[in-house]
Amino acid sequence: MAAVKLQIEGLSGELQRNVRAHLSTIKDDEVAANARFKRRVRTGIEDGLKALGYFDPEIRFELIPRSAPLRSLLVAHVNPGEPVRIKAINIELIGEARQDPAFTELLTTTPKIGSILNQGDFDAFRSRLRSLALERGYFKADLKVSQLKVATGLHEAFWNIQFDSGRRYRFGEVTFTGSQIRENRLQGLIPFKVGEPYLAATLAQFNQNLSETNWYRNIVIDPQFAKVGENMELPLFVTVTPRAPNNVELGLGFATDIGVRTSMRWRKPWVNALGHSMETLVRYSQPEQSVEFGYRIPTKESPLQKFYTLTTAYNAENHNDTNEQSLSASVGAFWNVSSGWQRNLTMNVSYSRFEQGLQEHDTFLLYPGVQFARTRSRGGLMPYWGDSEVFSINYANTAWLSDIDMLQLQARSTWIRTYASKHRFVARAEAGWLESSDFDKVPPSLRFFAGGDRSIRGYKYKSISPVDSEGKLTGASRMATGSLEYQYNFTGNWWGAMFYDTGYATNKFIPEDLKSGVGMGVRWASPLGPVRFDIAHPLAKGSSGVEIYIALGPEL
Repeated sequence: MAAVKLQIEGLSGELQRNVRAHLSTIKDDEVAANARFKRRVRTGIEDGLKALGYFDPEIRFELIPRSAPLRSLLVAHVNPGEPVRIKAINIELIGEARQDPAFTELLTTTPKIGSILNQGDFDAFRSRLRSLALERGYFKADLKVSQLKVATGLHEAFWNIQFDSGRRYRFGEVTFTGSQIRENRLQGLIPFKVGEPYLAATLAQFNQNLSETNWYRNIVIDPQFAKVGENMELPLFVTVTPRAPNNVELGLGFATDIGVRTSMRWRKPWVNALGHSMETLVRYSQPEQSVEFGYRIPTKESPLQKFYTLTTAYNAENHNDTNEQSLSASVGAFWNVSSGWQRNLTMNVSYSRFEQGLQEHDTFLLYPGVQFARTRSRGGLMPYWGDSEVFSINYANTAWLSDIDMLQLQARSTWIRTYASKHRFVARAEAGWLESSDFDKVPPSLRFFAGGDRSIRGYKYKSISPVDSEGKLTGASRMATGSLEYQYNFTGNWWGAMFYDTGYATNKFIPEDLKSGVGMGVRWASPLGPVRFDIAHPLAKGSSGVEIYIALGPEL
């Protein structure tokens, strides 16, 4: 260990931090009180101060002896002196960038005349000039003059920049190769017209559009600079590799009340040259089984923003006091808007045969539905930030052949926020409202039940509901549930969790009907998505025991 310790006095704030950064390469065992080391320290201090506009500092060294085991102090007393201030800024734009509003706006970001010189500001401005030129298609831009002059005797600095942007490139024709989808179906994915000024963000959007179709596993967009003519139109050569025609996903879960849950999702991301796709989803658990088939038809003009769907499904449930078999089909039209919301208009038809408690009915429904949905997330399969909202309305009427009149409203929202990287909060709320001319004939799948995973943990699956005269569950016309969960990242991909769930499934909101549950669990951010293990306990009077839940899948 060196016998001397270096200490800097007289500086504070940004000056102190920058000088320390310039001296950070000095190791403890290199500190000495000799002239050579002092010159090294002086140079570091001067360089650190010059970068922030102080060119004439006064530096005085003092050696303070101290008895062992303390080391003697070599103190550098620094007076930064009078700062250099910006006297004039001369920036000349040559070329088409003179008329570009983005460059006009950039010119307003220069330091004010009279402000203290910061050489980092000068370097950053030059970098922004170059970056903006590339982002906006000035590929032959040239920084012809780049001068930062300092008159140290006058404490004045002068910016002098001459930037020749040249002509701006424009988007040219797009050529596709390797695609299994007809080229006229790909035109609706191109977010620009031939001749439009080039923007890097628009090119990135083009790449994203192609990716979001799920038709391709690899996309390469190659600008053909060698083919640019006098019109400055830049042709794009797009090479794509089709995605595998079949994709299978398996799901697995467990809860103490219903046992093992399994699912298989079979996707065909494209089935023909028109870009149609289809999906089959099979779910199985002891109380519930379902098979769903969906077919998606994108429009030619806007494949991502507007498409149609055809779906059919068979569902069977034999659980608690519910025994239902149903067949359903729907035709839907979907619109994705720029705000991220998806609008969905469907016409649904269903036939259900069921027993619910003491009730036994066959019900035919023909009903339109409207849905608004949005999902946003950042951070991959286990996002650190995100939210999901779904609002839906379904309406049936005997005037168009339905067995009953029915109005159903539903809303669901989930929020994920992470603070200081280790503290993650997940909040969830759901509400439903059902009005019908004959509630007894409403299929159980359209009534409301609560309890179980993603509802009120601590209670058995769909066990919260009004009951009939014999104490059997009837399902509810009103429902409201909420959940707040705190997760702490204790190591790597592992998180601990604590949660509180509460809510109703009732025909009339009565405080005594409120059910709540608390619990704790573990989360594992696996390569396939978050794996959740929870143990929950009910808080309702007279309730006891615990429920265990294991699940794999997204939280949004």
